[in-house]
Amino acid sequence: MSRHFKNIISIFKYNKKELESIKKQICLFKDKEYIAIYNPYCIGIMNSTKELFENTLGLPELFNDKYINEIANCIVDNNIKQVIFSPIAFGWKELIEKLKEKNSNIKIKFFWHGSHSLFVNRDESYFLYNILEMCDRKIVDSIAFAKESMADFYKQKGYNTVFVNNTVKNIKLDDIKNTEYYKNLEKSKDKSKTNVGIYSAGDRWEKNTFNQISSLSLLSNIVLDCIPSTELVSDFCKLMNINLKESSGYLKREYMICRMALNDLNLYVTFTECSPIVPLESLEMGIPCITGNNHHYFKNTKLEEYLIVKSEDDIDEIANKAKYALDNKEEIINIYKEWKKKYDEESIASVIQFISN
Repeated sequence: MSRHFKNIISIFKYNKKELESIKKQICLFKDKEYIAIYNPYCIGIMNSTKELFENTLGLPELFNDKYINEIANCIVDNNIKQVIFSPIAFGWKELIEKLKEKNSNIKIKFFWHGSHSLFVNRDESYFLYNILEMCDRKIVDSIAFAKESMADFYKQKGYNTVFVNNTVKNIKLDDIKNTEYYKNLEKSKDKSKTNVGIYSAGDRWEKNTFNQISSLSLLSNIVLDCIPSTELVSDFCKLMNINLKESSGYLKREYMICRMALNDLNLYVTFTECSPIVPLESLEMGIPCITGNNHHYFKNTKLEEYLIVKSEDDIDEIANKAKYALDNKEEIINIYKEWKKKYDEESIASVIQFISN
C-alpha cells in the first residue's frame, strides 16, 4: 500500500485518543453559555477566535460519522447552550445537523472571517454557501462577520448578522521581551540598518507581497524579514537588491511576534482584508505597521493618515507611508494606545452582542 493511500485512510480512521482529548476539553465547558470552535490548522483564525472568545475549542476537519456523533453527544450532554463555529471546516455541517437533531433548542452561530473577494479560493465560496443554506433552513441562528460591510450586506439580504470587531489583547510587550527567543534575536540584530518585516503568509495574490518588497527598494539601508519566504520572494529581493534575512518558513505566533517587536517597521499592505490581526500585533509591540485601505481600523483618526495606504498597488505610496511612519514612530504609538482603549471596549461590546443575539 502506498504512503499516499495510507495517509488518505488515516484521515477517515476513528482516532479514539484524539476523540477522548476533544471530549475532555468539551467537559470543561459544562453548563456554559457557549463554546467557540475553530480549526487549529487555520492559524490566523485560531488566534482571532482565542482573542475574542473566552470558551474556545480546537476541532479539526471531521470525516468519521461515529466521531461526529460522539462529539455531538458530548456537547449536548454537557448542556452547552450555543455553539459558535469560527468559521467552518469539512465535517462541521454534519456535526451541526447532529447537534440540532439531538437538541433542537441549541443555538448555532457562525463567525465568518472572509469576504467575497476571496472567492478566488474555491473553498471560500463553498463554505459560505453551506452556512447560508443552513441559515435558510433555520438551523443557524446568526452570523457574525469580521468585515463591517459584509455584515451590512447580508443584513440587507435578510440574514441575522452582527459585526464583530477583531482585536488583540492577549499579548504583552514586556512578556515578549522576557522570552529567550527575543533576547537571542536582539543580540544578532543589526541596529545600523532599518529592519522591516513582512508577515503576509507567503506570496499569494491577495497578500500583495511584491509591491511591498518593491517599495522597500526605494528606502535606504533596509534589512527585510519576510516570513514565510518563498523561492520567488527570495529571487525578487535579489532583483530589487534588498537584503533578505534567512527564513525558516512558518513560525509559531509567539516567535513571529518576537520578530515583529524587533523591527523598526512592519508592512501589511494586502489587497483584501476584513479585520487583520498583524497590524494590531505589530502596534501592540510598539512598532508602526503600514496597512491597506480595506478594513475598519483607524477611520477618521490621525492613524489613518500615518498608516493607511489608499491604493495598495501604488509602490510609491507604500514607500512614502513607510518613510512617514519611520519619521513619526513615537507619535504613532502614543496615538495608537489611546485609540486602542476605546476600540477594545467596542470589540468587547460586539462579542457580547453576538453571543446574546
